Amino acid sequence: MKFMKKLHKIGFSKLTSVKDAYNRLIESIEGNPSEEIPSKDCLNHVLASDVKSEMNIPPFDRSAMDGYAILAEDSFGASPSNPKTVKKVGTSEIGEICTEKVKKGEAIRISTGAIVPEGADAVIRIEETEIEEDVVTLLGSIPPGKNIAEKGEDVKEGEIILKAGTQIKAEQLALISSLGIETIKVTVPPKIAIFATGNELLEVGETYEGNKIYNSNTPMIVSLSKTYGALIQNQGTLPDDKETLKKYIKESSQTCQILVFTGGTSVGTKDFLPEVVEELGQIQTHGIAMRPGSPILIGSYQKCLIFCLPGTPVAAYVGFLQFVGPAIRKMLNCTQLDPRRSIPATITDDVPLSGMGYIHFLRVIIKEVENELHAIPYKLKGSGILTSLTEADGIVEISPIQEGLKRGEKVWVKLFPW
Repeated sequence: MKFMKKLHKIGFSKLTSVKDAYNRLIESIEGNPSEEIPSKDCLNHVLASDVKSEMNIPPFDRSAMDGYAILAEDSFGASPSNPKTVKKVGTSEIGEICTEKVKKGEAIRISTGAIVPEGADAVIRIEETEIEEDVVTLLGSIPPGKNIAEKGEDVKEGEIILKAGTQIKAEQLALISSLGIETIKVTVPPKIAIFATGNELLEVGETYEGNKIYNSNTPMIVSLSKTYGALIQNQGTLPDDKETLKKYIKESSQTCQILVFTGGTSVGTKDFLPEVVEELGQIQTHGIAMRPGSPILIGSYQKCLIFCLPGTPVAAYVGFLQFVGPAIRKMLNCTQLDPRRSIPATITDDVPLSGMGYIHFLRVIIKEVENELHAIPYKLKGSGILTSLTEADGIVEISPIQEGLKRGEKVWVKLFPW
C-alpha cells in the first residue's frame, strides 16, 4: 500500500525493458490442451498436431484447360499454315468418368477439371483448334504433359500439409476441406474478458454528454483478441471504483485465462488497478520502457493473467500487440508468437526523439515510389489519436539506444495484423 501511494506521488521510479517484460511473461505461460472439433469450425484455431494427407490432390490427372485430349505427337509440326487433323471420339466432362480411350489420330473433347482419358498425354487448348463435324483441326504443336495437372501435383498422399502450431486462416481451411477432412485436432483457445475502465466512458448508442467520450477500446481489443485466436467470454465498461474492479476480477477469473483492462493503470488519483491487482494477486511488471504504453501492468490473480493497458487507444493497441497477442498465441502453442509480417522500407523524414532509453513505436504509412517502399512517419506522439492507426499501415520500432531516425535510413516495418 505504501508503494502504491508513493507511485501516485512520483510516478514510475524504474521501468522494465520491453524485452525483459516480454520474456518474463512468456516464460510464465504454459500451452493449453487440445480438443477435436469439426473442420468447418476451425477458422482462427491453431493446429495441435500435424495434418497428413490421406489422398492425392488432384486425385487424378485432370485437364487445366478447355480443349481436346490428344497424343502430343499428333500435334507435332502443326501450325495455322500447316494444320493437322484428328478425329473426335468422345467427351470428358468434369465430375464424370470417361470410358473412351485416346488412340493415335484421335481426340476427346475435355472441360477444365475433367479427368484426362486413358491414352492421352496432352491437352490442346480450344483456341488452337477448329472443328467441323467430328474432324478436329490442330493449329499448334504441344509437348507431352501440356495443360495437364498430374495426379498428386498439389498434394501427395502421405504428405504433411500443415504443421502443428499453424493458425488456420481461409487458405488453410480450404486445403483441409479439399482433402475431405471432417474433424481436426486444435489447441483449446483461451477465454478472455475485456473491460474498459473510466467514469468518463459512454457506450455506443448512449446519448452523448459533453464531459464524456465513447468507448472505443473494448471493440478494438475484442477484435484483436478474436484475430489472435482467443474466445471472448465477457466484455464491458467499468467505473473507477476499487470494489467493482475487484468483483469483476474475481468473477471473470473463474472462467477466463486472460483479463484485459484498458485505463486506470497509470499514476492518476483514479487509477486503481495497480492497487487492486497488488491486493488480490501478484504484479509481474508495472511500468515498461516503451512509448506509447509505459504504464502497462502485467499481473495475475490465481491462474488468470491480467493485463492493464493504458486508456489511450494507440497505447492500448500497441500494448496488445507487444504482450497480450503473444500471450494468447503462447497458450495456443503457436509456432510464431508474433504473426505480423515485417517488410523493409526507407524512412522519408527525420524522426527526432526527446529521450533515449525507451522503445518508440512509430506509426508509418507505406507507399511505393519507383519500385521502392517508403515509410512515411505519421506521428510519434499522440497516443490518443485513432487516425494514426486507421491511416497507417504498420509500426517501426525505434530501439532504446537510438536518438531517432534519419531521412533515407532503412527500417523494418511490422505491418498491422490481418
